[in-house]
Amino acid sequence: SAVVGIAVLIGAVGKFVPHWFMSLPFPLSVILWVWTGHEMPPWTTKDAWKEDEIDTWTRDGDLVVATGAKSGTTFMLYCTHQIRTKGKDTDDELFPDVSIATPWPDLIQSRGGSWAEQKERYNTTILPDGRTMKEVWDHPSYPFRI
Repeated sequence: SAVVGIAVLIGAVGKFVPHWFMSLPFPLSVILWVWTGHEMPPWTTKDAWKEDEIDTWTRDGDLVVATGAKSGTTFMLYCTHQIRTKGKDTDDELFPDVSIATPWPDLIQSRGGSWAEQKERYNTTILPDGRTMKEVWDHPSYPFRI
């Protein structure tokens, strides 16, 4: 029957080329992704939080912002940045973008990318003003990292 054929097709796509789902409109793309047994959409990863990995990039005193999906992560990161700078305007030049000053380790910035590639980019990417991304998110004037 047609229903069985559609189910087999969805299952095959989910097993062999699941990234095809992401070309469908939201929320259908995510529903099919999860429906076929994948933990989360492909633009996120839990690799940064694995027990053997977390100590390679975090240090004592770091603040980890943990929010649910679609619940205001960018706003929460901006608020925590304002707390760490006590709202000082003089630190605004260090904050060109929320994703640079408060990076998201579980957000993969390129299709098919990995946490290892993302971690390397956090430390080596050269910004338009000539600074490295690490100089912004790990700036010594901040009392703690986010």
